[in-house]
Amino acid sequence: MTTSDLVKEMCQKQGISIAALAKKLGQTRQNFYKKLQRDTLTLTELKQIAEVLDANFEQLFRMPDGTKFSLKSENKKRTVLPLVGSAFEPGGAKEAIERIQDKELSEIAQAELYFFSAQAENCVKIVENYLSSEDIMLRLSADMLYTFANLTLGNAKEAQSSREDVYKCLKWAFQEDETNEKKASCVFAFYVISIFIHIPPEENIPPLEKYIPYLPIGQRLFASSLLAHETYLRMEYAKAQGIVQSAMLMSDGTYPISMIYLNCVAAMCQINLREQEEAKKSVSFAWEMARKDGFLEPFIEYHGLLQGVLEACIRKSEPEVYKKLVDGVIAFSRGWMKIHNPKMQKAVTDLLTPLEYSIAMLACRDWTNQEIGEHLGLSVNTVKHYVSRILEKLHIDKRDKIKEFVNQ
Repeated sequence: MTTSDLVKEMCQKQGISIAALAKKLGQTRQNFYKKLQRDTLTLTELKQIAEVLDANFEQLFRMPDGTKFSLKSENKKRTVLPLVGSAFEPGGAKEAIERIQDKELSEIAQAELYFFSAQAENCVKIVENYLSSEDIMLRLSADMLYTFANLTLGNAKEAQSSREDVYKCLKWAFQEDETNEKKASCVFAFYVISIFIHIPPEENIPPLEKYIPYLPIGQRLFASSLLAHETYLRMEYAKAQGIVQSAMLMSDGTYPISMIYLNCVAAMCQINLREQEEAKKSVSFAWEMARKDGFLEPFIEYHGLLQGVLEACIRKSEPEVYKKLVDGVIAFSRGWMKIHNPKMQKAVTDLLTPLEYSIAMLACRDWTNQEIGEHLGLSVNTVKHYVSRILEKLHIDKRDKIKEFVNQ
């Protein structure tokens, strides 16, 4: 294989045209084609090509002048959200970070650990250094973490600015005809933010499912949880559950963060299909996977949609941990409302406790007091008491009006 053949193969693998590559190198298409046909690319040009295509030097090749060098036709190991994409046994998050040799990528992974363990301030301190990074993977990772960490901290403006930067990166990737891997990472980052904040993507945004195959397996699993979540929001619960099951089958190892989110989405679907026991099993499995690394954030984000299952699973057995979760839920919910619906005057997240909010979610879905009690492990009279308090706090007189306050 000639050097020119390798360049063509790399371009094909990366989903970038020869014309686009020539443009990125500052050359005319005609001149670049001639060099490829004659196999007269210089060592400097080949190094520039390697940089554009995110390649490393590895395989041995010989230039026409006898110069030997190596060029690897694979991507660098730099991806978005490296800890999300890491396979490790529960409790091994810190060791997984230590195995990342890339210093900058390791810092992003540390920021992920802070974020998923509900340490938003520490997360922000790291990622704010990468918000303007020229490396798209570092920048997108920083943007995602900065958005959600700032929601928890109540900084809606900062969260919104990083969300907007993801959109800018996405537009850039497609306008510049970047590699499919970079496009996929941009699309992934955009949907991470849009789906969790419940903001429908603009019409011109490419569908996530089209670019999932270009993501590494760990990120692909997380993207599948996003697809399932999006399907859940359309109230297609059985279909969403099928997406979760398919994702689990394609896994080639244990990816704790992605699997925690997948199980939480499965539980959300099972609750709405009235499969309460299965929902509890899904949440318990996710919690056992999360607790050894202190991953509280998934349960904070999904608390409302889990509709009391978390309370049923850990409120009595682990009261101290549950208290930390409650604090996180309150903080995240307030930030979520600021960016999702800043005009809404009914501050339900300030009025109701997380347990009351869970009961409100179930009540507005026409669950009876007995069903709510069985689901949460409470007596019917206790549920009645909570419902009365909810109506009183919201200043309403009928159970049906709870829907006006609760985003379903």
